[in-house]
Amino acid sequence: MHGSSSSASGGSTSSSGGPPPCDQLVEGKDTSIPTEGTPKPALGVPFQDEHYGLTIVRATDASQVTDHDFPEWVRHEYSRRQAFNADSSKAYMISSNGWGRLYDVAPDGALSFLRTIPAGEPTEPNWDATDPNKLYYLSGYGSELVIKQYDVLADETEVIRDLTARVKAIFPAATGMWTKQEGRPSNDGKIWCLEVGHTVQPGSNFVADGFISYDFVADEILGSMSVSENPDHISTSPLGNYCVPSWGLPNGTRAYKLDFSSYTQVHDRTEHSDMAIAKDGSEVMIYSAYDGPDSGFVQMVRLSDGAKTPLFELYGANSSSTAMHFSGAARNRPGYAIASFYGCTEGNGATSCNPATQWFYDKVVAVSLEPSPRIFSLAHVHHGDVGYFGEPVATTNPDLSRILFVSSWGSTKVSDVASYEIRLDCALP
Repeated sequence: MHGSSSSASGGSTSSSGGPPPCDQLVEGKDTSIPTEGTPKPALGVPFQDEHYGLTIVRATDASQVTDHDFPEWVRHEYSRRQAFNADSSKAYMISSNGWGRLYDVAPDGALSFLRTIPAGEPTEPNWDATDPNKLYYLSGYGSELVIKQYDVLADETEVIRDLTARVKAIFPAATGMWTKQEGRPSNDGKIWCLEVGHTVQPGSNFVADGFISYDFVADEILGSMSVSENPDHISTSPLGNYCVPSWGLPNGTRAYKLDFSSYTQVHDRTEHSDMAIAKDGSEVMIYSAYDGPDSGFVQMVRLSDGAKTPLFELYGANSSSTAMHFSGAARNRPGYAIASFYGCTEGNGATSCNPATQWFYDKVVAVSLEPSPRIFSLAHVHHGDVGYFGEPVATTNPDLSRILFVSSWGSTKVSDVASYEIRLDCALP
């Protein structure tokens, strides 16, 4: 049933002192129709999703930037990137002209612009797992072999780890490292899996020489592997047990042990995906299998042995399908992933979807990571076709209490792109 807004997003607590249970969220493959043509919500003014009851607020706007290099839009970076720091008191945003923008997050969840920082969009910033005032980032587009630290309180940056000599001893031609902008460290921030490589000449494309697994705490390279083909990206499993590079055919996506001595084949190609902790505590990857032997479903695959569990169908009535992104960043609330849907079509891509018949029409949902998963609708995204930067790419904070999604709110103007915050002040079962 459709619950009241007070139950879904109220401020009460459970008897244990935590948030109340989410006992009145809309569960299942709901086909409520979003009202199209509604005005873009005012910046910073909370409102309630008309069908799902949760509080939502437009969190960003280009006009908030007051220091320098004023952008056309400001939004969070990506579904696989953690926008919020360890205690959700700060948030990292990107902007149309490449600058990183730091936001303050009030206790009620409201975001306000703080300052522009040197960690720009191509530097792959990752918050410290426990220290809310430390942000780590790489050199833009994998141009150096160092990890930098930005101190929020001091507003200062420094090189915190220099791997140049050690990486060059393994890969002499290497001049830089990155994850190709889709990876992050293990949940505790200890293990980093990185692609190292070089450019043929200044300004040319990055050429992969190999991979390294790196213990940030011990400042030690744990393993390495040479490659002859650039991956789409590489990331680290949530518990730091695997490095997971992802290629197209024929290599696909693989979960390597940290010494790269062996691997589990996760998928036969690369798709939109993320890694997370399942309900049973195992490390898994969630991905959309549009092609290959397990096609037709969003799949959950266990990294340790490749066992697959279908979560839900990729296709709906009238030959419909949709694009989607996943976020498994809720490290403090394991067992759930966030999925955001957009670009729904019917008739094998001939027409736009009828939302009354397609449950995955332009929305954000939480999916339990288990057989026969539970699906909870959180919000309609009011997607507008403005290209890549308008894709909803929902991501969650560590506690799964704040979920961000991107929207132009039905507009086709990229200047209307912004981050919207869903306030989930209740505990999923």
